[in-house]
Amino acid sequence: MTLDDSARRTILLASCLVLAPPASAVERYVGTAYRTGARTPLYREVHFVDSARHAVLFECLDGKAFARKELDMRGGSPQPDYSFVDARTGYEEGVAREGATRVAYVRRPGSQRVERPLPDKGDAVIDAGFDTYLRTHWDTVVRRGATVAFLLTSRGRFMPVHISADKPRDGDRQLTLKLDAWYAFVAPSIMVTYGETDRRLRRYEGPGNIRDARGKPIAVRIEFPPSERRSGVTGDPIDEALNTPLDGHCAS
Repeated sequence: MTLDDSARRTILLASCLVLAPPASAVERYVGTAYRTGARTPLYREVHFVDSARHAVLFECLDGKAFARKELDMRGGSPQPDYSFVDARTGYEEGVAREGATRVAYVRRPGSQRVERPLPDKGDAVIDAGFDTYLRTHWDTVVRRGATVAFLLTSRGRFMPVHISADKPRDGDRQLTLKLDAWYAFVAPSIMVTYGETDRRLRRYEGPGNIRDARGKPIAVRIEFPPSERRSGVTGDPIDEALNTPLDGHCAS
């Protein structure tokens, strides 16, 4: 008994569907930012993450997006390429590949884009790649701390940052990031709080992505409540976030 062409095509299609890898699940979580010491919300960060991409929309309190970040998370590297743009001022920064070289770039309002080549550093962390690094080295970090090279994109330099962990409290654990150098006293510390069990970000305290009218990063506290975290988001939320028009100003 032989199969006709139609039957062969049907079997081939079915086998492809069985063998095809499942689509990457998208996780959505939201952070509300406050100026350090304040209780009035300043803006929101809406994150969309899968195994390859991480998109962030920075929204006004009225829901309009004014800035965006995109990170290439393929391979689970703590050193992702990324781009950030604030449509209010035109400020841009990121890490990109120029041929065989990686560069850190910055474009300040009214200025040309400035690029600085990055050295190949195997132990380095770039931007939200810290989350990947922490998940991979959690036990070491909470037990005895660690020092990593962290990219200061605006300066195009890797700086040594020491990470220390407090004892867990109410199911959370706070970690402190501080420049591991003699001039650390001039730089603010960053504190991040993670869930002890799920190792998910709960709070960020330190200089944020958003800058003030002088071009300086605003010191913020960003709260990431578990109630604002969703897994298995349907549709194409990452593409939608990347294609969302940036309003350029906030009404509130």
